[in-house]
Amino acid sequence: MLVAVALLFAYRFWMSSLSQIYRGIILTLRGLLLAVMLLLLFDPQIVWTHNILRPPRIGVFLDNSLSMSHHPSASAATVFSQVTTVVDWANKNGYEPVIMTFGESVTPRENLRFTYNPDERLTSFNPLAEVWQKSDLAAGFLFSDGVATSGRDPSAVAGAPGFPIFTVGVGDTTTGLDLSIADLRYPLSLLDQQPGSIVVTVRASNTNGRRSRLLIFQEDQLIYSEPIRIGSRDFVKDFEAPVVGRLDGPRFRVELMVLPEESNIDNNRRDFQIDVLPGQRQITLLTGALSPNSALLGSWLEETMHARVDRLTYLRGRWRGDDARFWSSRQHLVVLDNYPTSRLPEGHVERLLAKLQRERTPILVVVGPDNANRQFVRLMRSLGVRIRSAMDSLGVSHQLRPAAQRVGSGARRLNPERPGTKLPPVPLVHLLLDQGNRSLTAILEDDDGNRVISYGQVGSTKLGLLLVPNLSATHLKLSHASMGGYLEGIWKAIVEWSLEPEGFSQYVVQPDRRQYHLGEKVLLRGIVRDRAGIKTPQPFLTLEIDGPGGAATVALNYDFEDGEYKGDFWPAESGTYRLLADQPEGRGSATVRSTFHVQAGRVELETLIQNRYALERLAQATGGHYVHLQALEGTLSQLDFSAKATTRAVHYSIWQFSYLWVVPVILLGLEWILRRVAGLI
Repeated sequence: MLVAVALLFAYRFWMSSLSQIYRGIILTLRGLLLAVMLLLLFDPQIVWTHNILRPPRIGVFLDNSLSMSHHPSASAATVFSQVTTVVDWANKNGYEPVIMTFGESVTPRENLRFTYNPDERLTSFNPLAEVWQKSDLAAGFLFSDGVATSGRDPSAVAGAPGFPIFTVGVGDTTTGLDLSIADLRYPLSLLDQQPGSIVVTVRASNTNGRRSRLLIFQEDQLIYSEPIRIGSRDFVKDFEAPVVGRLDGPRFRVELMVLPEESNIDNNRRDFQIDVLPGQRQITLLTGALSPNSALLGSWLEETMHARVDRLTYLRGRWRGDDARFWSSRQHLVVLDNYPTSRLPEGHVERLLAKLQRERTPILVVVGPDNANRQFVRLMRSLGVRIRSAMDSLGVSHQLRPAAQRVGSGARRLNPERPGTKLPPVPLVHLLLDQGNRSLTAILEDDDGNRVISYGQVGSTKLGLLLVPNLSATHLKLSHASMGGYLEGIWKAIVEWSLEPEGFSQYVVQPDRRQYHLGEKVLLRGIVRDRAGIKTPQPFLTLEIDGPGGAATVALNYDFEDGEYKGDFWPAESGTYRLLADQPEGRGSATVRSTFHVQAGRVELETLIQNRYALERLAQATGGHYVHLQALEGTLSQLDFSAKATTRAVHYSIWQFSYLWVVPVILLGLEWILRRVAGLI
């Protein structure tokens, strides 16, 4: 305090020694310097509002559908020249043009270098809906022929925009007859003899008073026919036809009778396929002699979905069950339980082998306490399987020996379809020799790599092995939850695999039709099902499409409302394409039974007719009007749009001045000059 007081007195004494004029100027300069420092410290802001006029924004939307490049009377150069006319008119009148092309998505353009890109081919006018509803446009000009490759037109856009749309028609309008299949809905998968339905949406333009007919074929056999009476200029109607899943008839064809002078006749036919699974399957449990396994196998078989189970048991010298039906009917699965035994009739095993090999019937072998003999080993060898066996001391007979398992030994999962588990801590299972069993895939194997439970295709016959010895010798009760679940999981894995039809795929993925032209988008639908035919939803399904241009990857997103996967693909080259689906849990890729073909040219589009009525309806709904491409200049001369007045708030801060630092430098410099003149320096 003393120092501060001393400095203050010294400063006051120094100031009193100055003349009056110098004293006032120096105090003024230092006051200004202090004020500048305070302004820099608190950063004051200046805010004021003013009115501005915003020029009208004019939207220019150019249809990039496949048909737009096939109008001989309106080439791409003609369309672009008229777009340029609209842009020049907007610039001349002080408007702001907003230029966009739309196809798969709406793409802004900053110049008039338009190109018809294959990855932007139009299949729906819906991308315009969001732009129209959120834009602050004064008006819009839509250059289009009103025809999208999916059969939709601009009037299908939900919701009218808040500004007028002037539709500029492209293409010939002399006739305009068009009858097409706008949409087709059908089940991707059915069980054999299960009923379903096919829904066909028929769309017609400028065909009032005409008649046609809808025809649906199943394997070239007519299953549905209904006349179509068109009673309006813009006709849309759904037709529903019943269908029954048949293993011998998975292919379908929907046709519309072509009208005279009709355009787009390629849209009058659709080919598709429904994946059909066997419905009521026939299973026979063939028991050579009753054992502790028999009751358990019977109860599990009854729980098998879509199956009729018969039981044949050799008891007291005769077969119990419908023996005649077994030999006369085709079997979808035969389960050999404790079979064969030494008490079976002579020649029975040979007759059974002949039936199985003749009909290529899937087989599931369950070993029991009474078939550990030479006849069982011979049966297994006849089926193409080698099991671990040992010869007796005389070297004349084979005895099947249980393989000793270490207590608590872990089972390594080879087949990702089945959940991981632990092998029982008892000699419960027999082992398969690797030699001669390379066609079998292990569900479980032990720590030494020996196959324990296996399935596979031996020759042309599906074969499953569930080798369970005499349960009474193991002193185990299969009613115990953990043991029952262990065997039940393995049992169901082999049974479900054995019942899979030829060419079964976990994935059912199909394109919306089988034939396309280059530049068209392929719409893909798919489901993922388990082996009981139930769809298993996942977030998305990854497909690999193998075609002439190489492999491409497509992701199908799951639609929870429809219960299907949906996606699209743009073919880059003509040719045949094949679908590959990524298997879950790293199983690699498996072929999905779907292909489609892409043709290079599209001759019928050369005589494509403009859908003038759809364009007129859209213009009237928004307050605009329809104009032909060649009459555009006359319409532009009649249009006038005023600028919009808006209020804008302007904020200024003192820190926005880039040379503010010059002020304190000037003030300090002036004080130094004064002190120099006064002789204080």
